[in-house]
Amino acid sequence: MRSLKQCLAIVCVAAATMPAVAQTKNDALVVTGTDWMASSSAERKAFLVGVANMIMAEGAYAKKNNQAMPPVGAQITSATQTARLGEVEARITRWYETNPGKGSTPVMAVVWQDIVKGKR
Repeated sequence: MRSLKQCLAIVCVAAATMPAVAQTKNDALVVTGTDWMASSSAERKAFLVGVANMIMAEGAYAKKNNQAMPPVGAQITSATQTARLGEVEARITRWYETNPGKGSTPVMAVVWQDIVKGKR
């Protein structure tokens, strides 16, 4: 397992490499399909690594405090446990390619709707 410093470094790199992270009117950082499609494959994968590391950090914190893994992280982990990073990136990219009018949809909404709920 990676150290906390390594996890934080990966998350920082992921955040820094998304070139067009959108700021909504309420200043919440949300990566949308427009951002996703404007990013390189390496940048997309860095974003996904950051997400995965945050889920791992959340799970480790819960375990340390004798709590259940947060349900969203647990469901994302379950839905992607056999997938490779490139497969997840390609699936998200395909979703935006087949839904060109939905560029404002957040990437994590696509992960939830297409990957997590799509596995049920």
